Formats: sequence, C-alpha cells, structure tokens
Amino acid sequence: VTLTLRSGSCAPLNYGSNICQPHDLVYDPICDISLATQPNFPLYCLQSWCYVDADACVRDTDNAVYRSSYFPVDSGMDMFYSYDACNSTAEEWLGFYEGDTLGGIKLKASIPNYLEPMIFKRDGEGDVISEPGPEYYNNSIPYEGVYMNYVNEIMRIAKGDIQEVTYTYKSRSSLLQHSSR
Repeated sequence: VTLTLRSGSCAPLNYGSNICQPHDLVYDPICDISLATQPNFPLYCLQSWCYVDADACVRDTDNAVYRSSYFPVDSGMDMFYSYDACNSTAEEWLGFYEGDTLGGIKLKASIPNYLEPMIFKRDGEGDVISEPGPEYYNNSIPYEGVYMNYVNEIMRIAKGDIQEVTYTYKSRSSLLQHSSR
C-alpha cells in the first residue's frame, strides 16, 4: 500500500514516520538529487522533518507544528509534522510555497446584522447604533467591531495575499426571507 503525495508521486505508508530525515529528498519529485547543484533547487528538500503528535508538541514544547496538506480535511487523518522537532527549520518549505497563495484577492463580505461589540456602525454623533436603519445600507459609514479587527489582523499577517475586504449589507430581499437574528 502506498500514499499518493500532493505532487502525484507515491510513498510508503511510513512516509514521515518514526525518524527525522529529509523525507522530501527521497519522495518528492521536485527534490531530484541530480538537480541539487542547480540554482533553483528547493532547499526544503534537504531539511529533516517528521510527523508528530500535535497535541503533545504544542503542550510540551515550543516546536512549530503544521497540518499536512497531503490528507484532505474530511479524511479523518489529521496528520501534523514538525521541522523543529528534528532540529531543522520550516523556513525553506514555507518560502518555497509562498507562491501557492491567494494572489492578492479582493473579498466582499455581507454583514447580516449588528451584534455589538462584534459588528456595528456609529451614528453622526459617534454613538453605537444598535438596530439597523438607513445607515445599514450606506457603505460610506464603516463597520467596526471585533470581526473587522480580526479580519484586519488576518490581512496584516497575509502580507498582501488578501488585498482588500469590502463590507456591505445584505439585500433587503434577503433580510425579509431570513429575518431571524
């Protein structure tokens, strides 16, 4: 029985298990050792890593742990790996896949209702508006709250991967059809 990797190659079921080693050097076709002298050879291929018990690593160490993308989220196989556990670093791996991103997308988020302090707007005097009125449909009045702060922090961390998030109201028709708070 073999495991099919994201790259399409196959590896034995003990891939990444039992020992710290540069597993990608052996099983990732991008890591062809004959290309190691080429200037664009991915340096992550030379980094040791292994699958780990994520709960134990996070609880008992300072090791960074990453969820394996080789197993779909709905597969029931929550496999986590660590370079730190092998006295290595994930920098090369993370840097290699930086291009595997959202590409500076722009998102449009529909705000269903006000829920202070999570999502709200302010009136002309700066007071928090508790019930949606005409200002709810006015996109020139910005939304504020915990959710907006959270999304702004995600955008900051994403370093340009998410270029913009525009918040807007739900349509009047949708509000009528889904009137529950």
